[in-house]
Amino acid sequence: MDQTLDKSVASSAVDARAGSIPPRGDRQRAEVEISFTENARLRASVDVSSGGLLSIAALVSSKLLSTAVLVHVATRDARSKSLWR
Repeated sequence: MDQTLDKSVASSAVDARAGSIPPRGDRQRAEVEISFTENARLRASVDVSSGGLLSIAALVSSKLLSTAVLVHVATRDARSKSLWR
């Protein structure tokens, strides 16, 4: 009985060390194919892990937030001054 317990503890320790590589089921996959003409087409596919998907979401949201701040700062003074007299 102690041997089976030791094996399960050892296998969980190996799984914890390999935690940086997610299992195949934890990945998102998307494919698209667009045909423009008979000779021109575009085919793309992406395979992203759950952690990668969270990283992409953080990058996109930070870019959108910084763009909103830049637009606000750029138009703040323009509202108080009449540019077209």
